[in-house]
Amino acid sequence: MEKAKINNCFKELQDLYLDRFAKSKKERVGILKNKSSVNTLSPGRVNIIGEHTDYNLGLSINAAIDKHIFITGYKNDSNSVEVFSRYLNDSSRFSLNNIEFDKTKNWTNYIKGVLKEYIQKGHKISGFNMVLDSNLPIGAGISSSAALEVGVAKFIEELFGLEVSKRTMVALCNSAENNFVGVNCGFMDQFSVAYGKKDYVIFLNFRDLSYEYIPFNLGGDIILIINSKEERNLADTEYNKRRKECNEAVKIISSMIRGEKITSLSDIKPEMLGRLEGSMPEKLFKRARHVITENSRVLRAKENLLKGEIKELGRILYESHKSLKNDYEVSTRRLDYLVNELGKIKGVYGARLMGAGFGGSVISIVSRDSINDIKDITGKSFLNKFNVTPEFIQCTISDGTRRVTSLN
Repeated sequence: MEKAKINNCFKELQDLYLDRFAKSKKERVGILKNKSSVNTLSPGRVNIIGEHTDYNLGLSINAAIDKHIFITGYKNDSNSVEVFSRYLNDSSRFSLNNIEFDKTKNWTNYIKGVLKEYIQKGHKISGFNMVLDSNLPIGAGISSSAALEVGVAKFIEELFGLEVSKRTMVALCNSAENNFVGVNCGFMDQFSVAYGKKDYVIFLNFRDLSYEYIPFNLGGDIILIINSKEERNLADTEYNKRRKECNEAVKIISSMIRGEKITSLSDIKPEMLGRLEGSMPEKLFKRARHVITENSRVLRAKENLLKGEIKELGRILYESHKSLKNDYEVSTRRLDYLVNELGKIKGVYGARLMGAGFGGSVISIVSRDSINDIKDITGKSFLNKFNVTPEFIQCTISDGTRRVTSLN
């Protein structure tokens, strides 16, 4: 996103802040003179390859994108937080002394969870007012929740002068989603959002969170996200069940394979699959096979990226979708339809469901020249079949969450 557009968005949000929170002209003037406002910009993410590998201590290639959550705010000299979302046209007020889960306003729980984590770690946080907006679709599989969590974390770090490493920030935000919101996600989303680097993807090893930046130059090709408009709520789907199944598979496999330490599915080499098939429940074998082969696909994708072989990378995306559909069983009729239809169009190199599945979006790598055909052909056929028009989102690779200081 261009700097001028970012600045204009924050100016609009600060005007909105004044309209909502300044009760009098005197207060408005006081806020305008206050130099302690904080503005943070927090991106969504795409996962190029490596799905459901994070909580299995495997590998992925991911990146932050140029779709963001915008946050602006000030201290309010109290012990309460008041937040307004222009994107949702909704507001909430709560005390820092009593941070409780709110079933009626789920979006606020991502904010509350982060605040609770920081407070529990001994960081001094007082009351503040905050306004946020977004051009990042919710429920599309591009991590609006992680963008909000990391954006809020960066906001309070800057507002209250907290000294927190980026790695600790990721851990606290992940814990907020796991323990407060109730979604047992791995580290990928928060890590991608925090560590994103413009024009680079992140090759990430979840065993120790070691990472490597890889140049990502698509030239005349682009990343195209297609939102199926099939909403999902990870806390209410079988996402947590998949994690449990993976843990069960590890226990069985570790008892079968002697002489090797098996603590996660990522400890298992592809050549071991032949020994496992037929020796454990089929469902658990399929879950294990997806994770093991997906890690191999990530390594192949890394080689393709380093060589600039984008078409080969596209083929790996198709392989990943097949595995997510058949072995991990997280796809849907809408997502399968999109991947199949995209495969018929010239200029589409590869596609797969992205994110946890159960709805959301498809990621594809396509020729820029094919965009109109994709929107026309796929959009119309999808509308005819499912009575809904999909959303097409063109993405470029962005820097991670950051404070925006220039509003000139």
